[in-house]
Amino acid sequence: MNGLTSRGHRHILILTKELGKRMFSLSAKGVYGLTALIELGLQRNNGSIQIRDIAQRHGIPQHYLEQILVVLKKAGFVESFRGAQGGYALAKDPDSISVRDVLSRLEGRVEVVAESRRDGVLRFFWDDLQAVVDRSLDRSLGDLIRDKVHRDQLTDYVI
Repeated sequence: MNGLTSRGHRHILILTKELGKRMFSLSAKGVYGLTALIELGLQRNNGSIQIRDIAQRHGIPQHYLEQILVVLKKAGFVESFRGAQGGYALAKDPDSISVRDVLSRLEGRVEVVAESRRDGVLRFFWDDLQAVVDRSLDRSLGDLIRDKVHRDQLTDYVI
């Protein structure tokens, strides 16, 4: 498995694929969507940001990012502004946006292994793994932004 879907979008994490049914995987769509929201959150006090700037800064195909932001706008996570100084901005406080809500909107239901396939000797393992994933998905966009800022400060610290 090369990590690419039939449409050529890279999967970030693939645990398994079985009988053509999708198991847990996070596609570029989810990664790009979260990346754009974090960028908007980091720049929140600076007004709106143009799609071109986000795409260039993070190596995201601009046309694909436009499609993702339309979905995020319909979901109420971002708002858009027209004109020369137009662009996108968060429509909500980052602490009120969960990673689960974003990924569910972009990816569909996020689960390690489909509930219908969790029977058997490994059920305890799949349930435990799902609980770990759920804790991460329940974090807010604000949590991710604070973590990124904190880690960037640690990395930038020079003695």
